[in-house]
Amino acid sequence: MTQTTPTQPKRCITASSSQYKLASSVSLGGMLEIYDFLIYGLMASYIAENFFPAEDHITSLLSTFATFAIGYLTRPLGGIVFGHFGDRYGRKKTFTFSIFLMAVTTTLMGCLPGWESIGAAAPIALIILRLLQGFSLGGEIPGAITYLSESTPERRGLVIGILFLAIMIGISLGTFVHGILEMHLSADDMKEWGWRVPFWVGGSLGIISYHIRKHFSESGLFEALDQTKAQASIPIVLLFKQHTRGVICGFMTIGLCGATVTIYSIYMPSYLSSLLGFSREAVAWHTTLAFLMLSPLCLIFGMLSDLINHKLILGVMAVVIATISWPAFQYFSSPAAELNKIMLICGLLAATASGALPPLLISFFPTEVRYTGIATCYNIGFAIFGGIAPFTSTLLAKYSDNTSGPAIYLSLIAVISLIALFIPWPKVQLTTDKLDEDSQSQVTDIHR
Repeated sequence: MTQTTPTQPKRCITASSSQYKLASSVSLGGMLEIYDFLIYGLMASYIAENFFPAEDHITSLLSTFATFAIGYLTRPLGGIVFGHFGDRYGRKKTFTFSIFLMAVTTTLMGCLPGWESIGAAAPIALIILRLLQGFSLGGEIPGAITYLSESTPERRGLVIGILFLAIMIGISLGTFVHGILEMHLSADDMKEWGWRVPFWVGGSLGIISYHIRKHFSESGLFEALDQTKAQASIPIVLLFKQHTRGVICGFMTIGLCGATVTIYSIYMPSYLSSLLGFSREAVAWHTTLAFLMLSPLCLIFGMLSDLINHKLILGVMAVVIATISWPAFQYFSSPAAELNKIMLICGLLAATASGALPPLLISFFPTEVRYTGIATCYNIGFAIFGGIAPFTSTLLAKYSDNTSGPAIYLSLIAVISLIALFIPWPKVQLTTDKLDEDSQSQVTDIHR
């Protein structure tokens, strides 16, 4: 099947109640998935003490963030595997299983004995579970992006904006649970058992989301593709053989998103408390409030992606992140810095990147390789540029004695992402050239 470049689909900024309901249900899983993944970063200092003891606290924290990065590095493999099954056998079953796997691994992570109990087996078991976490996340968010965009193609920016709004709320949920624990438990209790509670909460909520997803219908576009028996035999081969430009553009786009979101959301609590000396409890509460307040920006910028030139969006985002990060981190480390303003800046940049950049992936790939294409770009981009962000930023801060290390990192990634502007972008409508009119009409009716 070949890629086509038809006329632009109808542009809309609203959706029906059934489409909002579908987007909200799918997004619940995305919210819990990101919560499960990020609580490792939020509990990094306690995990460091329990699993990577060292005389130097920064060295211990580096070991913890190295394990954090390992979770990102298995995401591309998860994306390839889940993408293959998603493009071959359906979106719904594939990304339903991904959240089940995440729920189980998160629960087990909260049950692991530490170094003092089982020695070196403790960090080894933690790394294995982190690998499985990353593997499952590799299929979750790309699957949700694919499923939602194919279910409401004319409103894809809007529904993907809802997904990332929920993901921002998931970040707030994680920091809220963190803040509650810091408020009510002593430092010794947090080190002993309190850090495990968020993992148990996330695992339980993930199982609930799994049962909700079991009742979804399949994506309309995939059902139409299935009826014509037009699935690719090996989607990953077809992807790199015929859609290389889409892969490069998608990789650059998500690389910028991955670095920005990781630095300004997952990394910031440890950065502010461990390197700048802010109270952990205060950081948790301000992060919760700021990300909750600013999460609607994901929806707004998702809607804008349906209306504005996609290259312009990427270019503006790269320039904004590169220019704002330097003065932002100078302010963060200054004596005049106020925690509420710090987290508002972080939430603003994370929400803007989350809402504006992921919807750009949709038009890079046709239906028969869309799940694989989005999963490949999303996961490799986050793995390379997001996964190493905390480790690299902490390393820059340690050896350069410069608390603006994250700004250096973000500026480099922003410049790299601009390479995509010099490549002719593919533009694929959410349809396939061999589907008849009746099959295409299922897209908006399939979930009624």
